[in-house]
Amino acid sequence: MHYLNSFRPLCYNKQGLRAINKYGLPPFIDASCRREPDFQSNFPSISALCRGAMFAPRLQVGDSIVYVTVKGTYEPWRFTHWRLIAILRVIQRFDTHKQAAAWYQEQGLPLPSNCMVEGSRPMPYDATTGVRPANRFGNGLYSDEILKKWDLNYRLRSRKNGVFLACHAEFLELNAPSIITEQSMLQIFGRIPPTRNPPTIRESEYTALCTLAVRALQ
Repeated sequence: MHYLNSFRPLCYNKQGLRAINKYGLPPFIDASCRREPDFQSNFPSISALCRGAMFAPRLQVGDSIVYVTVKGTYEPWRFTHWRLIAILRVIQRFDTHKQAAAWYQEQGLPLPSNCMVEGSRPMPYDATTGVRPANRFGNGLYSDEILKKWDLNYRLRSRKNGVFLACHAEFLELNAPSIITEQSMLQIFGRIPPTRNPPTIRESEYTALCTLAVRALQ
C-alpha cells in the first residue's frame, strides 16, 4: 500500500527558524519535541504519537509513505505550497516502543526521538516551533513546564497506541526539498487530498510523486 502523509516542519514559524539557527538543524525536520516522524534516524521512524490509531497501526512491512509538509509559505517563496520531503518504506513493525528500542540498540544505533522508552529525552523546547495554541497546556507556564506536559501527553499516547515502524528512506531531502504547487497536486490527484487522516494513494499517484523526487536529485 502507498500512503500520503503531512507534517509541520521546523521552519514553519519564527520560533522554529530561531531553533534552526541556534542548533544548526535542517529546516524540514518535524517541529515537535518528539520528532514525528524522525527523519534523522538511520532508519527513519514512524509512531502513533501524532495521529494515534488513524495512521501508524494501519502500516505493514513493505508499505510506502510519501511525506509532504503541511501547506505553508516556506522561504524564500511568498506563495503557499507544499514541500516533498521523504518517501519511506516500512522494513520493521513493532507492537511496542520497547521492542523498537531493543531493535535499534541491536543495530548499534541511537534511539529515534519518537521512541518513548525510559531514558529517552524530548528535544529542548527552543528546538521546536512551540505549542500552538500557546495556552494548550495552561496559561502562565514556563517553557520547561510546557515541555514536561507536552512530553507526558506523548507518553500517554505511546501507551495507548504502541505500534512503531522502522523505515528505509527511498528519498529524503531535509534542506532544499522540491516545491509542490496546488496545480501539481490537482494534476496528480485531481483534487487536494486530505492528509489529517492519511489516505492510501493509487499506484499512478505514487509514481508521479516519485518522479518529482527523482527530479529533485538531478
